[in-house]
Amino acid sequence: MLTVGEAVRQRRSIRKFLDKPVPREMINEILEAARLAPSGGNRQPWRFLVVTDPEERAKLRKICWDQAFIEQAPVVFVCGADLTAYSQASRQKRSQELIDYGVTRTLSGRFADPEFRASLLNLPASDLKLFVAPAVAGTYIAIEHMVLTATALGLGCCWVGALGGEGEIHALFNLPKTLVVAAVLPVGYTDNVPPPRPRIPLSEILLRPLQAAIKEEEE
Repeated sequence: MLTVGEAVRQRRSIRKFLDKPVPREMINEILEAARLAPSGGNRQPWRFLVVTDPEERAKLRKICWDQAFIEQAPVVFVCGADLTAYSQASRQKRSQELIDYGVTRTLSGRFADPEFRASLLNLPASDLKLFVAPAVAGTYIAIEHMVLTATALGLGCCWVGALGGEGEIHALFNLPKTLVVAAVLPVGYTDNVPPPRPRIPLSEILLRPLQAAIKEEEE
């Protein structure tokens, strides 16, 4: 199995899969990697549907702009963000976990103030649609855990965001309206690994030179 660094460097977007099943143990390992992902407030909004049935994969292909590799992959994960993870009841449960697991001892700033945290819990229940952004952001982190784990296991995958018309995947799998479909992730073996595509240099993604930050710390 690859190291994290090796998986990061070897990961590619794979759009051609072999007709070879993925062992259940590997599917479980990929899901376990997602389960252990971090999320703001430990909300853990991610939810997954494992699709292996050929007929369902064919229907998913049509929904996802008729991309053939979605049907071709032996396993497709439908990755969703559950907005009920941000309900008032959920907020209260996760807040108690901060206390039970000693996290409050590491908090600082306003979050170290018990009264401030209590005021957040006493906020009235709001429209869950307001939490789409953090819910999807947390789910994206879990999906990337899945991508790197699949790569480390010798599998290929492709992060798919072309999800067809609104509600089509919900209708296909009878998903609740409180679930936001964030991505579809086809996974499988491949003998077609493309070369790495260009990445912009480090100097273009830093908002200030790294040398300046290191110099400030040394001074």
